[in-house]
Amino acid sequence: MRMAQRGFTLLELVIAITLMGLVLVVLYSGLRLGLNSWDRGEQQADASNRQRLALEFLRRQLAQSMTVYRTNDKQERTVVFTGQPNLIEFVAPMRIEAGQSGLYRLRLELANSQLQIRFRPYSPHDPITGNERELVVLDGVSALEWAYFGPERDYDPEPPRWRPDWVSSERRPQLVRLNLTVQGEPWPDLVVALVEGPR
Repeated sequence: MRMAQRGFTLLELVIAITLMGLVLVVLYSGLRLGLNSWDRGEQQADASNRQRLALEFLRRQLAQSMTVYRTNDKQERTVVFTGQPNLIEFVAPMRIEAGQSGLYRLRLELANSQLQIRFRPYSPHDPITGNERELVVLDGVSALEWAYFGPERDYDPEPPRWRPDWVSSERRPQLVRLNLTVQGEPWPDLVVALVEGPR
C-alpha cells in the first residue's frame, strides 16, 4: 500500500512566513527601542559628566583665587578683582603645563556660546604683561550671569547682599554665584566662598 505524501499547502506557508515576519518586526522594534534608550542614557551621562567637570574646574579656580592688591596710577591700593554680570576677573594659581605654574590673571566670560577662560601671567607692576591665552571651559552656553555677595567696604553700614556688579576697590566679595544655562537647560547655581587673604 502506498502512503500519501504529505506537505505544506501554499496557504500554510504564507501564514507561517507572515507570522515569522511579524515576530521579527516586534523583535527588531524592541531592539531598536533598547538601543535608542542606551544612546539617550549615554548622552545624559556624558552631559552630566561634562557639567560636573566644568563646575568642579570653576569651583576650584574660584576657591583658589587670591586677594591681591596693586597700586594704581593715583598711588591708591586697589584689589585686583573685577565683577560684572557677564564676566569675572581675578588672580589665582593655575597649572597650565608642566613647569609653567604660577599666579595668573584669569577672566571668565561668555563668547560665541562658549564659556571661555582667558589667562596671562600675573605681574603686580604690569597687569597686561605676557601673552593672553584662552581655553574653552564649556560649549553651548546660552546664558550666563555672575552675582557677588558681601559688604563693599570694611565698615559698611549696609548689610551684605547679592549684587550684579562688584565695584569695590577695597575688597573682594565674600561669595560668588554663577547661574548658567546650557543648551536651553538651566544648571544648578554654583556658589563659591572666596577666601580673604592678608590685608
